[in-house]
Amino acid sequence: MISSTARIGRSLRLIVILALGLFLASQSLAGKGNGKGGGGGGQTTTSESSVMPSYRGSAKALDVTVNLLGTSTPIIISDTGELNSTGGSKDESLIEVNEDIVQAAVLKATTVGSGNQVDSMAQTLGLQLDLSSLGIPLTIGASVLESGVTALCTDGSEVLKGYSDIVELNVNGQEILDLDTSPNQVIPPMPLSGLLSGVAQITVNEQFTDDYGMTVRALHVEVLNLLGAPVAEVIISEARGGLDCGSGPDGECPPAADFITGGARHDNVTATVHGGIFPNGELKGGLNFNDKQGSHINTRMIAGYEMGDTPTTRILYFLDEDSGECKVTVADNGEPGRDDTFAIACDSGPNTSFTLTQGGNFQLHQPKACPSSSDGTKGGGNGKKKK
Repeated sequence: MISSTARIGRSLRLIVILALGLFLASQSLAGKGNGKGGGGGGQTTTSESSVMPSYRGSAKALDVTVNLLGTSTPIIISDTGELNSTGGSKDESLIEVNEDIVQAAVLKATTVGSGNQVDSMAQTLGLQLDLSSLGIPLTIGASVLESGVTALCTDGSEVLKGYSDIVELNVNGQEILDLDTSPNQVIPPMPLSGLLSGVAQITVNEQFTDDYGMTVRALHVEVLNLLGAPVAEVIISEARGGLDCGSGPDGECPPAADFITGGARHDNVTATVHGGIFPNGELKGGLNFNDKQGSHINTRMIAGYEMGDTPTTRILYFLDEDSGECKVTVADNGEPGRDDTFAIACDSGPNTSFTLTQGGNFQLHQPKACPSSSDGTKGGGNGKKKK
């Protein structure tokens, strides 16, 4: 049960939220703000109306398609769907997944469009995937498979950036040693045995640009039979993002926003967090936590959001019927997240903290206001063009 003390604390948090909202508005006018997943500082904005971008973004943790006997079997888990063209955010998170073909500690997908940028991120942590029950002799394991895309409007043009993070990848029990994770690395075809002979074609950190924007896949596996025909496709941790600069509706640019997203695993603990103050001033968020010792918290009741003791640390307050008020402190200490930290302290329940050395990533988003120029053309990008 939530105590009266927690309710009083919630009221105090709302005062802090209002103060932080006013602070963020002032930062938007000063052109300040910086974060690993965000756009950082920029030029001073004005109160004149400007043309907002049109946003594109999506993310999904796992996408499996099997084509056997003339039928197609798709399996998609933690998929945000498409971001609204006017912006906003979408988040799909699962922890401690234990299904027939997939076991995973965290499956998380997030996409956010605000101000002058889109950020999308997909995380798959502690994965064990086995397609043998579907007739495909393929297993995939990894501690971390993560991808991210940032699309920015810079001087009226679209600039695209992407990355992947891959740790302890193995395919059919064979660990992929000395893995090169620079973009579009192809691993030599891996022969498959059993009733379905063929090969697995594996690409890590697949990146390409097209009219949509940029797509990054941490892992892309295509299974071909002896005739070279595709019988299965596995995409793990796909992030997409793009912008049409200056093509959205006329109106006031939203003020600066400040929110954090991400997931983590450490020993027996798995957790996903998202929350903060969005451009419309709304406070929203969610916490999913499991320590395998009886504490499982899954709540979207966020009561407060504060800046921590460093510029990239944020404190979030969540309310849970069993654990009461939970104070969650996360720090974004740079890519790929190994130095990020997580801590949770509840009125009744879990109290733990750790550094994300075993996998995970938190990203602080601080999108600045959209550009005032309405004459924006597409450009930039650092991936290959998809044919």
